[in-house]
Amino acid sequence: MHGGLSKNLILLQAKIVNTLNDILSVKHALLIQYNNPKRAPIYELVRKIIKQRETLVWVNEGYQIAQAVLATRKIKGDIAEVGVYRGGTAKIISHYKGNKKLHLFDTWEGLPQPTKTRDAAIHYKGMFNTPFEEVEAYFAEDKNVFFYKGFFPKETGDAIKTVKFSYVNLDVDLYKDTLACLKFFYPRMNKGAILTSHDYSALPGVYDAFQEFFQDKPEPIIELSGSQALIVKT
Repeated sequence: MHGGLSKNLILLQAKIVNTLNDILSVKHALLIQYNNPKRAPIYELVRKIIKQRETLVWVNEGYQIAQAVLATRKIKGDIAEVGVYRGGTAKIISHYKGNKKLHLFDTWEGLPQPTKTRDAAIHYKGMFNTPFEEVEAYFAEDKNVFFYKGFFPKETGDAIKTVKFSYVNLDVDLYKDTLACLKFFYPRMNKGAILTSHDYSALPGVYDAFQEFFQDKPEPIIELSGSQALIVKT
């Protein structure tokens, strides 16, 4: 009896989800479930942080970052994020990183002047400016988190030039800066390390940088849900 009831509830839930997806399909959107016992706690934490920090990534994107961090726990190396903004995705990374060091890079003065026409059509100098002290205070209780204020890698890259990485997250929006990050981190990623980037499918500059850099590399670019891309270092 209980088994039948459980089955009926599952079928009803599936029907509701499929109906909602039919409605959302008009906007090419999709409802994703995270009700698995192992997934739900991660979903709840990500949702809380994104709401708390008004993070620009979606919940599914934050969840994918969390899973990338968890997947690379067995890979040797530190973790880095370039484009921290208000610290939302960095907080997700920090929560799941274990004892690894997390290096956080941002100008905390907003974006630099876009140099590519397609970038300049969307972005402007100083966009996403946020107070550094506020972000730093948000991580007051987090261990092994290090901040680097300035343009990466020109002004802050030397601090980690000898470091190897297990996971890197990029959210820098612009072609020139994305390409510079890829050139810096790719040779410093250990085998099996993961790199993710926000806005791969949303911003032409980010997309162009990935296509250009990985044209002669063995790693495929994996497009994720939302606007992210992922590569695994081979």
